[in-house]
Parts: sequence; structure tokens; C-alpha cells
Amino acid sequence: MKTLLGLTAAPGICSGKAYIFKVPDLSYDPCKIEDSETEKKRLSEAFRLSFEELDRIKGALSGSLGVEYGHIFRAQMTILEDDDFKQEITGKLDESPCRAETAVEAAYKMYEELFSRMDDSSCNAQRLADLNDVCKRVLRNLLGKDDVNLSVLPPESIVVAEELLPSDTATMDRKHIRGFVTERGGCTSHVAILAKSLSLPAAVGVAELTRQIKKNDFVILDVRDFEEARIYINPDAAKQKELEIHKSEYRKRQEDFLKMKDLEAVTLDGKKITLSANIGSLEDLANAQSLGAKSVGLFRTEFLFLKGNLPGEDEQYEVYAEAAKKLAGGMLIVRTLDIGGDKEVKALNLRKEENPFLGLRGIRLCFKYEELFLAQLRALLRASVHGDIRIMFPMISSVLEFRKAGELAAKAAEELKSRGIRRRSDPPLGVMVETPAAVFLADELTREAGFVSIGTNDLTQYILSVDRGNEDIGSYYRTFSPAVLRAIGITARAAEKNGKWTGICGELAGNPMAIPVLLGLGVAELSVTASALPQTIAQIRGLDSGKCRKIAEKAVSMATEEDIKAYLKEEIRPE
Repeated sequence: MKTLLGLTAAPGICSGKAYIFKVPDLSYDPCKIEDSETEKKRLSEAFRLSFEELDRIKGALSGSLGVEYGHIFRAQMTILEDDDFKQEITGKLDESPCRAETAVEAAYKMYEELFSRMDDSSCNAQRLADLNDVCKRVLRNLLGKDDVNLSVLPPESIVVAEELLPSDTATMDRKHIRGFVTERGGCTSHVAILAKSLSLPAAVGVAELTRQIKKNDFVILDVRDFEEARIYINPDAAKQKELEIHKSEYRKRQEDFLKMKDLEAVTLDGKKITLSANIGSLEDLANAQSLGAKSVGLFRTEFLFLKGNLPGEDEQYEVYAEAAKKLAGGMLIVRTLDIGGDKEVKALNLRKEENPFLGLRGIRLCFKYEELFLAQLRALLRASVHGDIRIMFPMISSVLEFRKAGELAAKAAEELKSRGIRRRSDPPLGVMVETPAAVFLADELTREAGFVSIGTNDLTQYILSVDRGNEDIGSYYRTFSPAVLRAIGITARAAEKNGKWTGICGELAGNPMAIPVLLGLGVAELSVTASALPQTIAQIRGLDSGKCRKIAEKAVSMATEEDIKAYLKEEIRPE
């Protein structure tokens, strides 16, 4: 029996036989050729086949999970459509007659060297990962090899791979796969996002995985812990029995949680907490409502802008109005366009930035592209007559920025009035607190804003100066850092002083170990992924708000994350 450790990409516990996934052999004879035109024709055909394959994957994924997941492959399709990328390859064919395969590999190496001189942001890492995926697909089609994918698997398979590309995960046989484990990859990668959406237990970053495991080895994947994943290879009978009990208990808890999905999130001493869902599409909303969501604390609107062409006002209105109607009066907090950082909009043709997370993103981009912003605001104001829509501005770092955003909302209302269109001129306007500046200005901001919602993912990143997508410094991204918890407390106290409420819409909101601390710090609303809703309801109903305050006071007084986590594990013992 062997036990390997990794990082949790998606929670759960499962068992099955190891299915070793290997990419096809793309080796070839790199001999020179005389006829460059023939190679260009081969290249053009390989591009066409690759584009059609990606289009099929995108369509299948958009239909099953939603458009925002399909855009992952739309990003790869744009690479194949990029004239500069094509010219880079054909230019190498013109410079020195060679096989098209050689030209593709040379072009990729050139881009790889270029990216190596840039910063290590997750945005750049994902661009290179997409480019790698595309180049391998083109090479395979040039060599005339079949697409090796995971669409057909033996029953009860646990996929084991050195690395999985987004297209690999998207085509997985969902009927027979139980989970997957990879040697490489990060917890915030596209693959991890897809695993959570597919409700597949998954572990990443397992050192020397492919050297430790063989085809058909019996594997138990235990990723119940929010941070550490354990992989048991050919466990003995005693360990199998122990883990089967854990699996049965885990499944039973999930079933029990699901029974509570329609109950109120109210503590033992009667304090009601607003529990909302994070969504990125109408498909997400339907899933969240099936799991008990009565409100939405974060509606990411980027999916509308990642489909190629920029959406018009009417197209946006239809989506926002439909969401408001489906919630039947429940709160719908819509975050205005949050492009930049690790999200790109091809249609805007934005300049490449050395540090995109400190660059033109969030509200800054909205101010630069004011007409685009006004169209979104008009769509939201029109849709708000159908429900309780609230508008939240991302990446705010000054009071003047919030005021300017409010002024543009007023301008959008006036434009609609002049056109004789029904609209709501005064929906609540909120601030997404994700910069240290917003924390220090929480008192001033909450005097003017209708509410604040803390985006703990980015707030942690900015407070600790850690790119959370960079695997080399992943250990420095400390979710329970006392600095982060104190920032949440500062914000919540300022909001309460000014008669406003504070929400959390980052990953921390659904962490069972963090929830008592957040409630104790004065957070009134938690917005979590849909799958976490039933368990969060159950946990809140078993908490006492007075005890939560004492837990929070003790936690924020500690000097290190290690001390805080040790205390919380002992005090709370989350299931």
C-alpha cells in the first residue's frame, strides 16, 4: 500500500481502478523538405480539423454546463484564428523549408521563451497552457493520429495523468469516471474549475504520481479535506474497510444536508443569515435553485462578453431580466463587467500588460470603455423592474471611483428616460471589497454605498502580495491569514456603524472552518458555490452567534495562520 499527498481541487471521496491517461506519441522525422507550399496546405488542413474539434467540444460543454465553461475552448479557437500566430508558423516555412510539424514546434518554443520573460501571473500561465493545448492538437492532426480522449472509460475509473488539459477534462466519460488525480496543475486552473462543476473528486500537484501508480491499481481518492488530498494505492483490507466507512458517512452527510436545502439559514439563537449563491449563467442559477438558493450574492456577467462579439444592451437585458424573474423577488446582486487580470475579451483587443492583476481591470476598464459600461448599466436598470436587482462595482479603491460609477448609473437612467423606456433609477449600488484601499476606506465607502461584499480570493491575493495562480508560491497564499481576517472585521464593523450589511462572495464563504469566524466578525450574508448551499445551511443552523463572536475574537488575536487553523480545528471540528 502506498499513500500519496496532493492538493484538493474538488472535494469528495471515491474509489476505483487507475486509468492511466497518456497523450499520443507526437514524434516524427524532422527531415527537411523542398515543397513549402505542400506543407502550408497540410498546415491549413490541420488548423481546420483542430478548429472543428474545439468547436464540437465547446458546443457540448456549453450545452451541459453553461456558456461560461464553453468560453474556455473559445479562447483556444481564437488562437487558431489569430493571423499573427499563423504567420509566425508559415514564416518559418518560408525562412527554411521544413516539415509543418517543425514549424509549429518552433513557433511554440518562441512563444514559450517570450512568456518566460513575463511575470508569473496565472493569466500568462493560462495563455501558455491554452497555446500548448492548441499546438499539440495541430501536431496530432498533422501526423494524422486519432484524438486520444477520455470520452470512453472502463466502469469506475479514476483517471491518473501527469497533466490534464482543459479539453481532456471536458470530454471525460461522466458515466464511468469517479475522479481524477494529476501530477501537475493548480487548484485555480481551468481543469479544477471544471472538476467542481462536474462534481468530480479531484486532486492535483501529486509529486511523482505517474511513477508510483500502474494501470488497474485499486485507488481510493480521499479529498474530504479542504486543503490536503490523500491518494491510497492498493490499500490493504483494513484501510479499505476504514475508507469505505468514511465514504458511506460522507455520502450520508451529503444526503442529510440536501434535506435541509429549503430551510432558513438561522442560528440557534435566532440570528438570520442571508445565504446566497455565486453564479455565472442562467444554467448556474437553475442548479443553485435546485439546491435551495433563494438569492444570488454574485452574478458574474463576464460570460456574456467572452463569446466573441460584445453583447448589446438588449441581449444583456434579456439575461438579467430572466434571472430576476426566476428568483421571484429574491435578491440578485449583479457584478458589473470584471474583465482583466485572468480574464480576456478578444473583441476589446486589450494591450498585453506586464502585471494584469494590477492593471486595467474591473471598474478601471469600465471607465475606459464608458459606452460599454453604460450599455450594461442601462440593461440592468431596465431588468430591475422585474425583481430585486442590486448592482455591485468591482475593484473599487477610492470613494471617487464609487461616486463616478454612481454618476454613470444615473446617466444611464436618464438616457432610458429620454427614450421612454421603463427602468429603475435607484437600485442599491454596492462595492466589492477586494483591495486593501477599500478596507482602509470602509467607513467612508459604507456611508455612501448601499452594501459591501468582500471578494476574499482577490483580497487575500492583494493583502499578501501573492499570485494565487502561481504554483511556486502557493504556500504563501494563506486563506486564514490574520491580516485577511482582520480586514474582514474592519469592513464589517464600518458597515454596521453606517447601517449597512457586509457579505462575503469569495471561496472563504463556503469553508466550514471559516463560517463561524465570518459570522462572529459581523458578516450578514454568505454567497457560496451552489454545491455548498445545503451543507452551509446545516452548519449555520447548528451555530450560536454569541459563541461565534468569541471564536472570531480569539482567532483574529492570533499572530499566525498556523495558530488560527489549529485553534479552529480544535474548537469547531467541521465535518
